[in-house]
Amino acid sequence: MNKFARKYLFSILAVAALAFAASTMTHTSEAAYFQSAKSLFAQKCSVCHANDGSGNTAKGKELKVRNWKTDPEVKKMTDAKMMEVTLKGKGKMEGYEKTLGKEKVEMLVKYSKELMGK
Repeated sequence: MNKFARKYLFSILAVAALAFAASTMTHTSEAAYFQSAKSLFAQKCSVCHANDGSGNTAKGKELKVRNWKTDPEVKKMTDAKMMEVTLKGKGKMEGYEKTLGKEKVEMLVKYSKELMGK
């Protein structure tokens, strides 16, 4: 193998290694983000919405919480509308703007969308 071919092969291997490392870090970061969102949801939301978004809890039934997977009104909500409701509250649901802040509420909205299957 000549000098040029070795340099070319080395360059390709280096790029492949960097791409692999970047994808692994992204996957790890995504998994950590998802786990944080899941934990936050369990702490703040699941008492009413249940861990699966069904609203099938004593408090959820009492408040007539909608099932996120089957209710057409909930399914068609935009991210912006879900952010607004979660930040400001709606009906008997408290708002989380002051206690969680926008970044964590955004995390909850993304996680909620995953529960909806979107």
